[in-house]
Amino acid sequence: MSKQDITATRRNVLLGLGTVGLASAGAGLGTTAYFHDTESFEGNSLQAGEFDLRVRFHGQYNEPGEPLFGQSNGIIDGVNSMAGGQSVSESSFGYVVDDLKPGDWGFGEFCFQIIDNPGFVTLSGEVTQDSENGYTEPEPTTAADGDSNTPGDAAGEGELLDALLVDVSYSDGTFTNTGGNNASQYAPGTAKGDVFSGTLREFFANEYLFDADPTTVAADPVPGTDNLGEFFNPCLLFEFHVPTSVGNEIQSDILGFSLNFHAVQARHNAVVATDVGSGFVDVSPSVNANGGYGTGGESFASKMITGRARYGDSGGAAEKELTTGMASPTGDGKNIDWAPFFGQSTPFTFSYDANAATGTFALANDAVTSTVSGVSAPAGRIGLQAKANEATVSVANVAVTTDGSATTLVGPASFAASNDDGDGSTRDIQYLVIESDAAALTNGFTLSGDVTISPNGDFTSVAGANEDIALDVIVE
Repeated sequence: MSKQDITATRRNVLLGLGTVGLASAGAGLGTTAYFHDTESFEGNSLQAGEFDLRVRFHGQYNEPGEPLFGQSNGIIDGVNSMAGGQSVSESSFGYVVDDLKPGDWGFGEFCFQIIDNPGFVTLSGEVTQDSENGYTEPEPTTAADGDSNTPGDAAGEGELLDALLVDVSYSDGTFTNTGGNNASQYAPGTAKGDVFSGTLREFFANEYLFDADPTTVAADPVPGTDNLGEFFNPCLLFEFHVPTSVGNEIQSDILGFSLNFHAVQARHNAVVATDVGSGFVDVSPSVNANGGYGTGGESFASKMITGRARYGDSGGAAEKELTTGMASPTGDGKNIDWAPFFGQSTPFTFSYDANAATGTFALANDAVTSTVSGVSAPAGRIGLQAKANEATVSVANVAVTTDGSATTLVGPASFAASNDDGDGSTRDIQYLVIESDAAALTNGFTLSGDVTISPNGDFTSVAGANEDIALDVIVE
């Protein structure tokens, strides 16, 4: 063959190789001699689990000097509620008292069971009826004499919401009906009123998270079970009484209310309780009381990250108006022109970046920010505190995300400090604490909310000094 017969351009070579490849592929498809086998993954079935809250109830109502009466018990479970072996409605368990008077008392013990999956249980209440129900002859009709709610209105609001005192506690679940005064005992490590203590009106203002282990900081869910006879301990004890100091103002008043229990699955769901108090958030109640700051306090073990937004410049740690730090907020200070913020709802965030080991406090969608570096991982709770002198500092819509996921907060999501005594010598200090733990915060968190600062008319004349308005964040 001469050189002229060898004419292979790059395109010709590629086309030729393509023809060979196709032929080889065709030959392979036509071959059936290889070993082969097939296995199947069969029998697949998915069934959703159950989540059913059932409540075992024991209760009684009593008058001083009288034997126990008004007792009731059973299982509250919607349309499957039972009492005395019979199917009943949930309303069958309520107290109906037509002769309430000073000195009377009663209680209900509630023990929980959640079928199949663990869950968090919350308690709340609502008023269904509140009426003066007319006036008896000795009943006062003026505010000065004790008719404090809608005075003089025979069809207005009664006084029982404020007269009834309530204690909600953890109990050991051992209520027995022996005809004597042997109500359930408080659960080990707990005390009377450790969930709530106050008036019935105050109780209705919030929602309360049941802690399956109240002796630890972080709230625990009620374990799941498939045993219908198994109810979890501790239980909740709801005690109420009318003090003997209450007078004629409650005569003929009618009050109706309900207690509501809500359960939500615990798996894949972060649930944390909140609480409010007066004074500095991170110290003990005795320190606050002895200092005249209030009666609350959370006794933080340490302060890992801190942030402070305040009004007015001064020396030392208070030289700047927005600052962050560790044990104390002393670094990366920024000045703030507060005037545009007054009277306006202003968003704020406080975040911990675990990867960068930083804490950042930001106001007004990052218009003013302060960041501290080299911080250690949080060890527990988050506290916010507001300070006000001749002003009101209101915090609302408090929320937390941990490791990028929203946390369900049970309890108050707002609080406020307010002072208007006219002399500029005292401040009101209030706080909100988020009962988180180290495990929940270690991978990072963001705290957010809205703050509204409202100076009173005499703020600049008698106050307007350093920290006469302030919003602080303290991370345990």
